[in-house]
Amino acid sequence: MNTNEIKSTVKQLTETCECLSCKTKYKENKINVIATTKKEGLFEMHCDKCHSTSLVTVMINKITQLEGQRQHSKIESISKNDVLDMKNFLQNFDGNFKKIL
Repeated sequence: MNTNEIKSTVKQLTETCECLSCKTKYKENKINVIATTKKEGLFEMHCDKCHSTSLVTVMINKITQLEGQRQHSKIESISKNDVLDMKNFLQNFDGNFKKIL
C-alpha cells in the first residue's frame, strides 16, 4: 500500500467501522498502521470511549481502466462480519504466525 492508499483506508475505516464493544466510531488519530504489503494492510484501532482495541486487515483491489491505462485503487468495504471474524480469530490466536502461515 502506498501513502495515498493508507490515507484513504484510514478515512474509510473512520466512516465505516465502529467499536465492537460500545459502537463508537473510531477517530483518525486512533488508527495505527501495523504493517502493509502491496495489496494489504493491518491496522490497529483504539476506542476513545471504552479503550478497547481492534485489529483490521484491509485488502486493496486494483482496477485497471483500458482508457489511458490509468489505475485506480478501490478499497473494499469492511463489514461488521469481517471485524467479528477477526475478533473471533484473535481470541484463539496464540501469536504463532509460523503455524498459520
